Amino acid sequence: MSNGKITDTIYRIDAKVFGLNNFTSVYLIKGEKSAIIDSGANVSAPFILNGMKKYGFDPNNISYIIITHIHLDHGGGAGTLIKEMPKAKVVVHGNGAMHMIDPSKLVNSSKRVFGDRIDEWYGDVLPIREDRIIPIKDGETIDLGKGQVLSMIDSPGHANHHICVYSEKEKVLFTGDAAGVYIPNAEVVIPTTPPPEFDPDININTIKGFLGLDLKRLLFSHFGSVRRVSETLNSSIDWLLKWKNTTSEIMSRGGSLEEIIEKFRADTREALGSSKGAGSFYNWVMEHHIPMCAFGYFNYFDKKAE
Repeated sequence: MSNGKITDTIYRIDAKVFGLNNFTSVYLIKGEKSAIIDSGANVSAPFILNGMKKYGFDPNNISYIIITHIHLDHGGGAGTLIKEMPKAKVVVHGNGAMHMIDPSKLVNSSKRVFGDRIDEWYGDVLPIREDRIIPIKDGETIDLGKGQVLSMIDSPGHANHHICVYSEKEKVLFTGDAAGVYIPNAEVVIPTTPPPEFDPDININTIKGFLGLDLKRLLFSHFGSVRRVSETLNSSIDWLLKWKNTTSEIMSRGGSLEEIIEKFRADTREALGSSKGAGSFYNWVMEHHIPMCAFGYFNYFDKKAE
């Protein structure tokens, strides 16, 4: 899959975060102006810049870097990319803008979850000058011209600084992490539920809101384009509810975080089936993504009990 043309105005680039192919998408959008959705991590910059040039985009003419949320695999590379894009402004949820200006707290928070692995996975996270940042809120739009108007949708649940981006012209939604992780070779979606802000009920309400949009495609940051819109969104809701109930049951009888992790792993193995293979992608999901998801649910119920 990797890089590809989605529509006449939208292109996908594989940002190769975590060193994995087909796991992190950055999208290019053109009107009279051009924008990218998400920046990947610092280590993604060469892949993104090369992909842009392949599709005839000049970094000097990019007007916006739109960050769905500030987690480092989505916004960590913005400070590096903007040095190559002198006209660009970074568009980010108002709740996350301060962390793009000074990313130190964001980096420390990521290290509490993943430890020093993030230095290898993401690379340096460079600060961005305040005058190059546009804080955005729900309902605001960015007009790229030629009918390409991008609407910002406040999308909490995964994080309180999450926005999704809707193109009415193309009838697509750039989902960030709000609707989970789509795994193309298995055609399944699984949750992405990191601490400390994850809230399953809020996340479900966010996804239900997407069902009311006029959509032909979902464009996942992890990973790629999906046409089965309602089916995929409803599957995301089902997974979130299933893992909420699983975690509640285990914690109510004094079960451990490790027990939650193992149950989540079993569910994921069953969903991926024979398509899971034995490669680095599958190993990364099982070793890193699933424990993070379990910790997010554990943290949610732990806070509720306080």
